[in-house]
Amino acid sequence: MKKFIISLSCFATLLVLMIAIIEVALLYRPNIYAYKHQYMEAHLNDIKVLLLGSSHIEEAVKPEMIGEGTFNLAISARLKEYDAALAEMYVPRMDSLKVLVMPVDYTNFFFNREIQEHQNGQGPVSLVGTCRCMHTKYMGTRIDPIWYWSEILNSKLNFMSRFWNNTQVLQECDSLGYVRLDIKDRNSGWETKARPALLSPDLEIDKEAYQEMWQVYDDIAQVTQKKGVRFLLVTTPVYETYKDRITETMYRDMMEFIEKLQKKYPHIEFYNFIYAEGFVADDFNDSSHLTDTGAEKFSQMLSEVIYPHK
Repeated sequence: MKKFIISLSCFATLLVLMIAIIEVALLYRPNIYAYKHQYMEAHLNDIKVLLLGSSHIEEAVKPEMIGEGTFNLAISARLKEYDAALAEMYVPRMDSLKVLVMPVDYTNFFFNREIQEHQNGQGPVSLVGTCRCMHTKYMGTRIDPIWYWSEILNSKLNFMSRFWNNTQVLQECDSLGYVRLDIKDRNSGWETKARPALLSPDLEIDKEAYQEMWQVYDDIAQVTQKKGVRFLLVTTPVYETYKDRITETMYRDMMEFIEKLQKKYPHIEFYNFIYAEGFVADDFNDSSHLTDTGAEKFSQMLSEVIYPHK
């Protein structure tokens, strides 16, 4: 028995050591989180327009179409708490910053009123752990008391491929942070993917979830107001199958949330592109994400509200 315990202890020690070596080694391999962090640190005083948010901005706004000094810091599946943390980290240090763009997503206003509709009891893969560990490890943001989130244990990204693929980060985003979605890579049944969940408008709002969402936008509004930076809230275009799921109650909640923010912070500007005209089926990768052609159209629209006299 003693021999078994010793062998087990040696194996456990070896396993922990191996995990630690991999964790450290991954720090020196390219990934989109590290790239965007390094770009921000190197160009803090060059950036005039900063784009925050998740995939609805990362894959929808082409910085070169907005104007010189634009960078897309959005990252897919990002929790909005990290947007606030990044804004508080960077905005006070950015002397050339004029505009900060932040998305307002309809799905963020469910506040636990959604009806689960996943087949065979299988819900979507949660990327919360991935978001936490990658932002903490590579972007220097920390919003929870846990001192370290292991990439191996928490990240659902294919991190091991980085050991032999030096160009992976360049395949994920361009030099200004934009991620291109090509229509030729669009999956069948795209029309029903990424639609909002079915909702129960009669259910009471989760007040804690509402307050957490409010705190995120309030924090960003405060830091932009103090810096004298325009704070633009935008909704992005969605396909018809997505629009069919929009309920009057949740849409009203979203609009009232924005109006409440604007009342407290008059410098906030809101531009609603959910029902924007001119978008066709080929402009969408799924019901709520744009292909590269759709991103060109949306980027042009966004450019016109950021620089109305350009």
